[in-house]
Amino acid sequence: MTWFLSGAVFIGSALTSVVAVAISIRVARRWRFLDYPDQVRKNQSEPVPKLGGIAVAIAFSLAATFALIIIGKTADLGLAWVVILPSLAAALVGYWDDLRAIDPAPRLLLQAGIGALAWGLGTRTEVTGVTWVDLLITVLWFMVIINGVNLLDNSDGLAAATVLVSSLGAAVIAVLFGQELVLLLAISLVGVCLGYLRYNWFPARVYLGDSGAYFLGTLLASLLVGLRPTAVPPIVGVALALLLAALPILDTTYVVVRRLNAGIHPFTAGRDHLAHRLQDKGRTVAGSVLTLQAGLFVTTAVAIGLAAAQAP
Repeated sequence: MTWFLSGAVFIGSALTSVVAVAISIRVARRWRFLDYPDQVRKNQSEPVPKLGGIAVAIAFSLAATFALIIIGKTADLGLAWVVILPSLAAALVGYWDDLRAIDPAPRLLLQAGIGALAWGLGTRTEVTGVTWVDLLITVLWFMVIINGVNLLDNSDGLAAATVLVSSLGAAVIAVLFGQELVLLLAISLVGVCLGYLRYNWFPARVYLGDSGAYFLGTLLASLLVGLRPTAVPPIVGVALALLLAALPILDTTYVVVRRLNAGIHPFTAGRDHLAHRLQDKGRTVAGSVLTLQAGLFVTTAVAIGLAAAQAP
């Protein structure tokens, strides 16, 4: 895919996202689908629409599909929708969670089902060569990244910026190894996240909700599994995925370990994430997000360097 086409896909995805999110804000206000401040964790000055995740899911699905049609890659539509379908299923689970607040056990079971669906459709890790072990790794990977992105959705712009940076790294590595479909999906995701950030950067005018966090988490998990450069040892592929997803993995690990040590259930809501720690030390919301992205840029650069060293 040429640089011109890549740029066109990026711009088209960003514009689609801007329009879809703008519409979602109006719809959410009309339906009163809002996130209300509680002066504990949610300290925004007024209720914020939280249908942004549905808008992001629709925008990405449309942008990626039409991009493939316009550039003449219709043969890849089936492969693209193998990635999109589990992500849309995750968005529906997240939307249900937004409405009903699903208990942790069934929520984890549903997330495992999303990973199993992705495996069944062909998005599979191939680390050990033992089918049931690789299936388990795949399911756990999806659960970790879905929850990781969801937990990162604690400060304006943080979740979307994280997925943007990770996807940008995936796009560069896809270029190095000629993975055109992964490149197109990654560029589409970068554009959609950037368009969403127009409204979600501090002070946010829209939230992802669990629907959007689940969608972006599933999509990112799928992209990183699909980023399997040929002639690269499996351990290198694992390292690339871990480096690109370093921030959601690190934040999740930090929060879970801290809460378990304090005798608190890991799924208890609280202001104890990495972004909150930075804010408690005097960083602004935007400053904390940028600081964490700087760290992710470092691990992403390491991933790109590792991939470049293995490239033909």
